[in-house]
Amino acid sequence: MIALLAACGSPPAKVETAAPATRLVVVLVIDQWPEWAFEAKRPELRGAGFDRLLAEGEWHVGRHPSAATLTAPGHALIGTGEPSATSGIVSNEWFRRDAGRILKSVEAEDGSVSAKWLRVPGLGDSIAAAQTGAKAVAVSLKDRAAVLILGHAGTSIWYEPKTVDWASTTHPAWLDAWNRSHPIVFHLHDVWTPLDPLGIGALSKRHDYQIGEVGEKGFGITFPHDLAQTRRPAEAIFAAPIGNDLVLDTAIAAVHGEHLGTDATPDLLAISLSAHDYIAHGWGHESWESWDAVLRLDAHLATFLAELDRSVGVGRWAMVVTSDHGASRLPELTGGGRLRFVQIGILANKAAARVLGPGEWIADPKYPTLFLSNAARERPQRDVDAAIAAIVAALRTMPGIVRVERTADLAGNCDKRTGDDLALCLALDPERSGEVLYIPAAGWVLEDDDEAVATGHGTLHDYDQEVPLLVLAPGRVRHTAAIAPETARVPMASVAALVAGWLGVTPPNRLPR
Repeated sequence: MIALLAACGSPPAKVETAAPATRLVVVLVIDQWPEWAFEAKRPELRGAGFDRLLAEGEWHVGRHPSAATLTAPGHALIGTGEPSATSGIVSNEWFRRDAGRILKSVEAEDGSVSAKWLRVPGLGDSIAAAQTGAKAVAVSLKDRAAVLILGHAGTSIWYEPKTVDWASTTHPAWLDAWNRSHPIVFHLHDVWTPLDPLGIGALSKRHDYQIGEVGEKGFGITFPHDLAQTRRPAEAIFAAPIGNDLVLDTAIAAVHGEHLGTDATPDLLAISLSAHDYIAHGWGHESWESWDAVLRLDAHLATFLAELDRSVGVGRWAMVVTSDHGASRLPELTGGGRLRFVQIGILANKAAARVLGPGEWIADPKYPTLFLSNAARERPQRDVDAAIAAIVAALRTMPGIVRVERTADLAGNCDKRTGDDLALCLALDPERSGEVLYIPAAGWVLEDDDEAVATGHGTLHDYDQEVPLLVLAPGRVRHTAAIAPETARVPMASVAALVAGWLGVTPPNRLPR
């Protein structure tokens, strides 16, 4: 067993320092990658991608500590070792009371991409603090994934659909050259068809159309998926395997452009494969689309790993492969259901209106917390408390919601809580979270009124919290490829310290703040 931190609350185990030969540490995040889905597909992944990872590394099940199993909180956790309660990243976007509007997790007031809302240091900050000249680079389609995993230092690179190229926090010259020499615009006429329709059908044990599938980014429910036929082809890249390909190719370009892994001081390369998330949202993990995308990723991973061998050196790179969160099965297959945020907002507003009178009393009903409007908060405190109590009572009657609480009753003092209360506490920032916390029942999916999804995530249920954690440590020895994970669950909060140990730097949670 490698030096992973044991269980939450137990003393930290010794963290291994970087092996002398290690020149590059890679953190590969496969966005929305539930453990149950990987276990279902593992027997068919026989190429030099996942099979190589499992022949050189250990397969653990990582467990996210909180109910905020979403992209932004998940990437922040992986990069900082801290959940929403301390990282301050409570969701992908949330209502900012001081600004009176919703802002994204990496969106500053002026609209620029920024890590300013992250309260704690990340792995990029650990590298910067060490002052060794090592570099930290992150690449993703999503800006929040590229920014939050590094923290406040390093080079974050993400896809910008408005300009159909790569953007960055530091704008390196090599990236400009990469944009010119590998224009993404040429892919806007790509047509996604399955590699092997008969094989995919046999593997999935389903037809191309499955009840519950909705498509994504303008694509229809069934193959083929033509980017040019969508309303916004540049956006459709997010929901096609080409999105993963572009990220991995750009990550290799970053290895060369930033000269990563070229000296004895290890550098960090973080990669997040966002297309995996969008494909699952559109069609579900059981779908033809998901199966085809994973088989394609398996093949591209083989190429990527071989390129690391060539560019950095065999045995000179270490890697963690994991996910920011899991996801549910299709509700239609499990007896679950679907809830729309607008329904929750309407019911909550009606409840508040019975106390406050007619008005718009809900600013943002999106999971995991519901926000009162500033107009509601300006009312006398006894009225605010009564409105919150009315909302809690109303939402508790809603089918598909298993728990509703006042945020104030669960936020803070997380070290004194256990079980579900601990997972809920760790998802809440006392200052930034909304006034009411609600949790969907197992198998129930939350969705926007204007954007239906096949599957979702964001809860404290096992399918959302448990993800694969593949660890290829320095000095590893090749072995028979694993066909099943280790039984013990590993806290995902331990990943940042593990990676920092390999890099030979102070873990982010031990840096001054």
